[in-house]
Amino acid sequence: MAKKVNIRWVADVELSAAQAAYVVATGARCADSKTEQLLVGPVSEINNRLLSSSMDVGAFWQRYFAELLGDAEVSQACTIALMSSGCSELQVEQTAKAVSNRLSDARAAFLRRFPKLADQLELRARPLRERWEFIGPGLLREVERQIWENSPPDDWSASRITALLVQPIRGGDGGYDAAGRKFWIEAMLTDVDPAVPEVLRVGWLITRMAIESHTRERSGDQSLATPWSLASVPLVLTAAANLELIGADDLPIERALELWQFRDTKFAPTLGQWWLQFKQTPTPLPVALKVLGQSLQASRVADDPGARSANY
Repeated sequence: MAKKVNIRWVADVELSAAQAAYVVATGARCADSKTEQLLVGPVSEINNRLLSSSMDVGAFWQRYFAELLGDAEVSQACTIALMSSGCSELQVEQTAKAVSNRLSDARAAFLRRFPKLADQLELRARPLRERWEFIGPGLLREVERQIWENSPPDDWSASRITALLVQPIRGGDGGYDAAGRKFWIEAMLTDVDPAVPEVLRVGWLITRMAIESHTRERSGDQSLATPWSLASVPLVLTAAANLELIGADDLPIERALELWQFRDTKFAPTLGQWWLQFKQTPTPLPVALKVLGQSLQASRVADDPGARSANY
């Protein structure tokens, strides 16, 4: 029997500000034009500073957000992100000071727009929390049944997880820190698409955390990382269908890939075909995942012959 996963829900104002800056700075789709207009000035200054020093802008913002998610202070996160994006040690102190100032400007502008954000996030997240408490345990049991046939390892999933609620800036988004046993999620009042309810995103994030921790600590086979990340989608959708949360006839795999912010949804047909074959002819999951990896590589080579020798 799977153990219960207890979630501590926390409204995270600071991570909300960082997520908004990250989205605007990287040119990702933004569902809040007013916030985008407020932040575009300071984040553009940061990007220009990085570019003038030949640093990787995308790498900076990705690492900066990851460090904040890992509980680093803003100044520390900024310095680490600069170093990882190509800043020289001779320039890092001066650059970090300038970039931190602009980050503070972006944060101040964001908080002026949402002065009572903590309370708002608590209210916005209430429907999601209540729905998770009602169906979440059953959803996770269904996922575990498919992977482990009702006998998951004792350490398969953390018994306590922190959920960080952030202000919606992309109209539905989320991520996780498996080592820190936490995930973050935009506090959406309603489902973006009833075909893929937001409560399934919570189940998917927890599943991804469990998979990553297990792969790192037990398996060590990093070649399965990409197949696992994609396989987690039909795993969760099938669990939802078994609980009659969504229709079972045609799993919305492509839509889930889109909503859950996979960078590429073109592998949806390959993933759907693999899942159908796996259900019709069950094989040990590690073997099936290797088959999925081979199918993904074949699809990638078909689209780009030059990728034949590249690692997926």
